[in-house]
Amino acid sequence: MAGKGLMIATFLYLAIMQAGSIAATVQLRDQIDLWQFVLASRVSGLIFLALVVFLTVVRHAPKNVSSGIEPRLTAIAGTFCLMFLVVLPTGTPGTGLRVFAACLMVAGTVLSIWCVIYLGRSFSIMAAARQLVIQGPYAIVRHPLYAAEAVTTLGAVIAGWSIWSALLFVLWCALQYRRMLNEEQILRATFHEYDDYARHVPMIIPTLTPYRPGMAVSTSTSPAE
Repeated sequence: MAGKGLMIATFLYLAIMQAGSIAATVQLRDQIDLWQFVLASRVSGLIFLALVVFLTVVRHAPKNVSSGIEPRLTAIAGTFCLMFLVVLPTGTPGTGLRVFAACLMVAGTVLSIWCVIYLGRSFSIMAAARQLVIQGPYAIVRHPLYAAEAVTTLGAVIAGWSIWSALLFVLWCALQYRRMLNEEQILRATFHEYDDYARHVPMIIPTLTPYRPGMAVSTSTSPAE
């Protein structure tokens, strides 16, 4: 309960800050380069954060959770390490790169919203098995939310390009991969049908044939979360 309350408070705070940044973007639009892209990115980000808060409040109780401290520390680090982007030295990419970065951030956030909508009450930050979601984006890859977040993160790194932001991106990718492994371990231990699902659906790189099971089943934040 303490962890759930802390997560709700953290993401609610981030949503409030995002709402303030949207208001500032509109008020100072004449002083912001490519402000339309910035506004679109921040609005989609606010929608995503609001969904995270709501789904954390109403989510299902877990059927199983990973034991030990490592999965919890990895989940927390993977979720919040990108906040260091705001304090790292940044470069000055050209206009073309900044437009490309903004498009990546908007597209990645919209895809994340799509994934979270399908997760619904199975959403979680920690490695936990709630229900096994295999519809929508989860019929294409087992970890679509991480794939979508990678698109958003790559856009943020390009927008403020520096060697330090690139290294942080590599660290973030390593943490997310470890989260996938932790989540798959707990899902396999909880849902007997997960092995069949995993044999037909790639982890992160999609194929041309989406998964079509003979019967509906039920995950946590990705079938891998």
